[in-house]
Amino acid sequence: MQKRWLAILAGILILGFVTARAEAQMKIGVVDLEKVFEQSEEGKKAQAALQKKVERIELELKSKQDELKTMEEQISTQGSLLSESAKFDKEKSYQDKLKDFKRLYEDYQSEMRQEQSKMNKTILDQFLGIIKAMGEREGYDLILEDNAVLHSSKKIDVTDQVIKSVNEKKKP
Repeated sequence: MQKRWLAILAGILILGFVTARAEAQMKIGVVDLEKVFEQSEEGKKAQAALQKKVERIELELKSKQDELKTMEEQISTQGSLLSESAKFDKEKSYQDKLKDFKRLYEDYQSEMRQEQSKMNKTILDQFLGIIKAMGEREGYDLILEDNAVLHSSKKIDVTDQVIKSVNEKKKP
């Protein structure tokens, strides 16, 4: 009976040693996807394209806002000189344009959120494919996103490798 317990104990110790040894050889990496978005050529291009659209929209909204400001100034300076019906018409026109401006502003905000979401998904899918290929090529057992990790050593940070892989993948 005692030999049996010694054999079981030896088996448990050996199993524990083998498991600990297997865990020690596991290759893990951590990627900061936000940094990849900011520093990769593809991420920079996408951000530049989005910024160009934002600037175009801001220019259009600024033009409409200036027009509203001019109308408001005209109403306040000329208000006492206008007849009641002319003043009413100008104020109604101003209110209509203000509603249109607010609607346009909200539409543009929604459009930009959708555009950014679409861009992020497209680029993220591309990055994930590159990360998966890099992980398989370099023998990683596990690659985690940096925001999901509470602590990690800089030794396992593969963000710069991912940026390099993303940039090399895009070169002709």
